[in-house]
Amino acid sequence: FASVLDKPSFKFMMRFNPKIIKIPSTISNFDDYHSYVSRNYKESIVVSTGYTDKNYEEYIFNKFKDNKKIYMLQCTSSYPTKPEDCHIGIVRHYYNLSKNNPKIVSGYSSHDMGSLGSMMAVAAGAKMIEKHVKLKEEPWAHFDTVALSLKNNEFSDFVKDIRKASIMVK
Repeated sequence: FASVLDKPSFKFMMRFNPKIIKIPSTISNFDDYHSYVSRNYKESIVVSTGYTDKNYEEYIFNKFKDNKKIYMLQCTSSYPTKPEDCHIGIVRHYYNLSKNNPKIVSGYSSHDMGSLGSMMAVAAGAKMIEKHVKLKEEPWAHFDTVALSLKNNEFSDFVKDIRKASIMVK
């Protein structure tokens, strides 16, 4: 799946019949676009919640109530996110909401360093983890310090840590 930020991109992506798309937090105040997506797409949707509040949560639940699933990803929009700003408790909040609404799936969009935050998110109930990856070092990439390399073992080690956390909370 991919983040889809505008109508032309949405129309392009629909040619591939995606089962899931992402609405990133960078466009959290684009109601016209959200309305367009909600009218034209009923599959699962991932919502990143950086720079938003509880009102946005209710807005999303109402706007996308006809979608199959709503993946709510706790996200702190700073790079790198300091440990005290990860707010893993929000993942638990989404997990608790999912108990009464099976359309809701809790998750975590990791902008913190390493895997600890994501492992804790799994322990808090996250069913989806998002982590930036990179093929090579690009000095212009604003999130380069949090992105995991696909050229060495960083990403595979991250996946192993997440799987370990998943086993440990069973």
